[in-house]
Amino acid sequence: MKAMAAEFTALSNTKSDVANLLVPLFEFPQRPQRKAYTESTNPNELYISDTCKEISNVWAGRPAMFDTFHWNPSTTLENGEHLTTSIYNQLRSLGITAVPVVGYDRWSIYDYQLALKSIISMHTGKVCIRLDHHAFEDSAEPDFLKEIIDEMIDLLELEPANCHVLLDFEDVYSDSTIELFDKFDALFDLIKDYNFGSYSIAGCSLPKTIDMAVSKHNSCGSVLRKEMLLWKNIRTQYPNHSIGFGDYAVRGPSSNAGFPNPHTNGKIRYTKENEYFVARGQAMTKPPKGKQHWALAEKVINSGHYLGPTFSWGDNEIMRCKNQEFPGGNAQVWIKIDTNHHLAFVVSEIFEYERALTARALENNSNVRA
Repeated sequence: MKAMAAEFTALSNTKSDVANLLVPLFEFPQRPQRKAYTESTNPNELYISDTCKEISNVWAGRPAMFDTFHWNPSTTLENGEHLTTSIYNQLRSLGITAVPVVGYDRWSIYDYQLALKSIISMHTGKVCIRLDHHAFEDSAEPDFLKEIIDEMIDLLELEPANCHVLLDFEDVYSDSTIELFDKFDALFDLIKDYNFGSYSIAGCSLPKTIDMAVSKHNSCGSVLRKEMLLWKNIRTQYPNHSIGFGDYAVRGPSSNAGFPNPHTNGKIRYTKENEYFVARGQAMTKPPKGKQHWALAEKVINSGHYLGPTFSWGDNEIMRCKNQEFPGGNAQVWIKIDTNHHLAFVVSEIFEYERALTARALENNSNVRA
C-alpha cells in the first residue's frame, strides 16, 4: 500500500484482530510538492523522516515491509545516505520490525546492491524478494532468471529459508484469470526448488480511472478481483507451500499518488467476495460536490453487500455518510474509508476460505479411512 496519509488513517482505525494478521508493504511514493519540502534545503531527508514517523505512529511494534519502487534506485539523500538504507534505519529506530525488500527490477544497479548489502549485513529477520513483471517476462529465459536470483542470494548472503518471495503481478486489469494462472505457474515452477521460506502474490484489478470500472455516471457496477481468484486457485493447486495473499487495496500501482486529478468522480469501492462493488457518482467539481457521497453511501447500503456499521470503522463511516453526519468528503476521505473496509473484509475472506479448505481436507481424510 502507498505510504500516504489516507492509508495511515485506514490502518490506525483497523481493529487489532485484523491488524495482527497483516504485514503491509509500504510503498514510498515520490516526494509531494508541499511547501514544507519545496522550501527546505533537505527536502528528501525531511520527507522520508516525516513518512517514517507516520508509519511508526500507526504500526510501531509490528512487522512491515518497505520499498522505494518509484524512486531512482541510486537515490541518496542530502546527507549522503542511500534512500533505502535511511528508511531501514529510521523505521527500526522508531520501533518497526522492518523487512527490507530486494527488487528484481533494480538489481542491476550497483548503488542499490551496495545499499541492500549494507542493510542485510546488520539485519537478522526476514528478507523479501520482490519479483515484478520483469521476472514474469524473464521466466521465458529460465537460465537468465535463475542467474539473477542466484546472484541476489550469493551477494547478499541470503538464506533462502529466511526469505519471503513476493510475486507481484501489479496491474492485472487487462489480464484474464487464465493468463494469470499461467504466468504464476511458469515463474513459480522455476523458483520453488530454492525452498524459500514463504511466498505471496499481489495484484490489483481496479483500473486507473473509474470510467473503466463503471461506464455511466451515477450508477453502480462490479469489478472482478482477479488477484483473489488467482490466490484461491494457487492455494488448492499448491497446498503444501506457504503462499499468502496480497493486493494494492483500493489505490492501484498506476494511480496518481499525491497528484490531485481535477476530473475525479465521487465513488465508493466496497470490497465483497471476489469482487469490488463500485458506486460511481459524477465530477467532484459539480454540485453537489462531496455531498454526492450521501447518495452513493445509500446505494452501497442498499446493495445487499453492506455488512453493517460494526464490521469495520470504514463501514461505520459509510453509514454516517448515508445519514448525512458529515459533508461527504473528497477522494482522500474515501480512500481511507474504502481501504479500512477492504482490509477487514479480505482478512475475513481469507479466514473463511482457509477454514473451508481445512474442513474439506478433514472430510477427505475421513472418507479415505472409512
